[in-house]
Amino acid sequence: MTLDDFGGSSTDLRDAVDEFIEKDPQEHARSVVYGIYDTESGECLYVGEAKWLVSRLNDHYNTRTGSQIKAFVENDDSIDIDATDVWERTAVKYVDGIEDGKAGRMRVESALIDELNPRYNTR
Repeated sequence: MTLDDFGGSSTDLRDAVDEFIEKDPQEHARSVVYGIYDTESGECLYVGEAKWLVSRLNDHYNTRTGSQIKAFVENDDSIDIDATDVWERTAVKYVDGIEDGKAGRMRVESALIDELNPRYNTR
């Protein structure tokens, strides 16, 4: 069976599928410090560290167990983000390959929190 067998013959869809098939496998980002940003205002909402980025972001955005970022936004009357649009309205930046494991990530995380003063980080 091919994509065309499912009625997916549009050029855009075909291009996306071809691009995916031709891509080299990519490792999940690991040993990262990341920031979650409001894409409209550019404001940093949260900075964190993670051994595996995809797993940690699942904690922030998982709708089955309750999204941490959505909860932050829902309880914040001073931000103009609709909590139902959190996934579409935010973006993630990260730096990976940090040496010294958790201790190294925590040093970078702390420096970024001091510099960026993210809305939802507390000390």
